[in-house]
Amino acid sequence: MLSVGDASTIRGTEAGLKISHRCSYPWQSPLSREDQQPSVERLLELIVASVRTSLGTVDRKALLMLSAGKDSVALALAIAELGVKIPCFTFKPGPKDTEHELAARLCRRLGLDHRTVEMPRDPTYVRTNLERFFEGSSLPCGDHATIGYAMTVAAAGLDSGGVLDGGGNDPYMGFLLSASNQTKLRYRIRGRHLAATVARVSRIDSPVSYVARSRAAALLPGRNFRYHELKSIYPGAIPTADFWYKETEVPAPQVGSAMMTSRVRHTEAARNNLKGRLVAEACGLAALFPFCDTGIADYYFNLPKQARIDERRGVNKVLLRRLLMEKLGYDPADVGDGYFAFDGPAFLMDNAEFVRDEISSCKLWTADASALARKWLDLLPKRPFLWHALYSLFMVSGWHNHSRFVAAR
Repeated sequence: MLSVGDASTIRGTEAGLKISHRCSYPWQSPLSREDQQPSVERLLELIVASVRTSLGTVDRKALLMLSAGKDSVALALAIAELGVKIPCFTFKPGPKDTEHELAARLCRRLGLDHRTVEMPRDPTYVRTNLERFFEGSSLPCGDHATIGYAMTVAAAGLDSGGVLDGGGNDPYMGFLLSASNQTKLRYRIRGRHLAATVARVSRIDSPVSYVARSRAAALLPGRNFRYHELKSIYPGAIPTADFWYKETEVPAPQVGSAMMTSRVRHTEAARNNLKGRLVAEACGLAALFPFCDTGIADYYFNLPKQARIDERRGVNKVLLRRLLMEKLGYDPADVGDGYFAFDGPAFLMDNAEFVRDEISSCKLWTADASALARKWLDLLPKRPFLWHALYSLFMVSGWHNHSRFVAAR
């Protein structure tokens, strides 16, 4: 549960262990000096320098995970500025997705090689590469894009080098709540006892599963297991509701009133980067996050607020957007903020045998988990939101079944 700025103290008492939690989050808006001069040229200079340093650690042998989003596009621009030949890979989650086409056009303009990767239809290929990922992963990861990320890196075929990833700047550049997240907060059920009662009687894939959460937990993605559901398949489960309610009590380190602590600390700064680290680790590669650089963070975080975030228009990363517009004529608002998405229901149904095998053979769960997996796989065509919890169950099972780090313990 620990994330950026978190600390927990555990001490023994006659009644058992007592845990106290505190947070000293480093990117609080009041801490910004707002004394840096907004400059597209200065920001690009810092990004280029960080990319150069990152590539220097792997002898310039790497690939770039390129979505059509502003973060990875900025890294592609930096690569072009450096004049190095780093191939760019875009994962295409489904037949209706078109952001790979924009990524390819940007690469042609910048003189970079580009390749689009789609989810393989060969179950044997998928199983082989995911078992390799599970085996080399030191931790489980339920990030929804992990499998797409792993398939993309596998397709690149690098035997050494690194993976360039555009993650890591949301904590200091600013994260605004989406319209859907604002709706979740607006209709969230007040009162812990009432919320707990509603959670117990609502379906796991129902929208009600969001509004019955605490304010902090409501902002985390996915319709995943609640304590009463997890307890039925994992007797060692512990209730986490108290943790998330206490999260709400932590003084909110906001960059403007719309930014939420928990989303940035536990998802943007931790889970999203974790998938990149684990995939790279499993493939024997280095995970490279140029935006996780103290020089860029110190400069950007200490810009005047209006250069970082525009709450009135609902726009974050103002100066980064300006950089891409001036240098590339690129506006991410035209296509949405690209990211490595993943068609979870399709993957689970196409690889149902693999999913069932991993969950059924995992020693963490009771026999009920196997029956639950079969039931949910049958229901997925009609209830696609079940994929969130089923995916998490599969990812933890695969890790526990294959990870050499688990075997070592």
